[in-house]
Amino acid sequence: MLTFNHLRRRVSITHKDGSLVVRIARHNDRPLYIVMLLAFTAAFLYFCYFFTSPFFRRPLSADWLYVLLFLAFVLLWYFVGLRVAGWRAFGVEEIVVHEDTLRWTRIALFWKRRLEIPTREITQVRAVTPWHTLSNRVEFTALGRRRTIGDMLLRDEATEIEHALKKAIGVAG
Repeated sequence: MLTFNHLRRRVSITHKDGSLVVRIARHNDRPLYIVMLLAFTAAFLYFCYFFTSPFFRRPLSADWLYVLLFLAFVLLWYFVGLRVAGWRAFGVEEIVVHEDTLRWTRIALFWKRRLEIPTREITQVRAVTPWHTLSNRVEFTALGRRRTIGDMLLRDEATEIEHALKKAIGVAG
């Protein structure tokens, strides 16, 4: 089994004013993901230059339109890579269970998402810890959808979050 015990803990679990507060800090290898952001941007600019420069050397014709489709494909993957690297470099999650509501906030630089779910709608909470430990996470099922908390957590952190959420929410099992 692969383990990454040299990484610091990213999860803090506290109880404040009768609420459960779980905070998942950003990933430990922030410089790697910042370099990844720069690499994705450099690769995207190179592909843009490489595939758009023929349009400026010759008059535009319908024969060159297939290149635009490939350029759109590269643009799509650039934004996917940008989102993943941005989340890994700057992403922070906070889960607060207060009274009958679970409030889950995800913040990465200027990108912020908040989700509020009544705890009675949560039917299952489980820690997913595969053998390779590269995608340890906590999943919960609510309102007919499975949602994932955390990314690349340590095995202990995933099980701690699972037990704390089950206790705060009152989900059996």
